Parts: sequence; structure tokens; C-alpha cells
Amino acid sequence: MKARKTIEIEVIKERVNRFLANSRNEDSQIRKGHHGLATMLLMDAGAYKGFNYLRKEDVAPGQTFGVDWSSGQPVFHDETRTYFH
Repeated sequence: MKARKTIEIEVIKERVNRFLANSRNEDSQIRKGHHGLATMLLMDAGAYKGFNYLRKEDVAPGQTFGVDWSSGQPVFHDETRTYFH
């Protein structure tokens, strides 16, 4: 079988999103790297549509989350917990 040399950008985005939501709290530096690389790849491919911070219900149980809301204002907890659109 011939090795595949390309991967679809949507597959990369899905895998990065899964990692950003489910990785251990201690992996924040790795999440920053994933976020930066995914941003660059998505922009280069013309597929960047922005991102949101993950809420508590969007991450694995017991993990940090990106944002919640208090009195109509965002309260940021972990800027590395994001989701690409």
C-alpha cells in the first residue's frame, strides 16, 4: 500500500479540537502550540473561521475550561481551552 502524503484540513481541525477539549490540565503549553499550529494551517488553507473558548460543559469532566459568564460578562479561566469553527 502506498503511503498517503496529505491529510484533509478538516481532519486536522477535528483532532486539534478534540485535544484542546480533552487534554490534561498540565498540558497547557502543548495546547498553546496546537492552537498556534492549527491557526496557521487553517489560515494557509483559507479555512479559518475563528474560534471560541470552551465552556465547562464542553471539556472532559474535571478539566479546566475557557470561559463562563457572570452578570452577562465573560470570565476567562484557561485561554488554552478553545474550539475552532
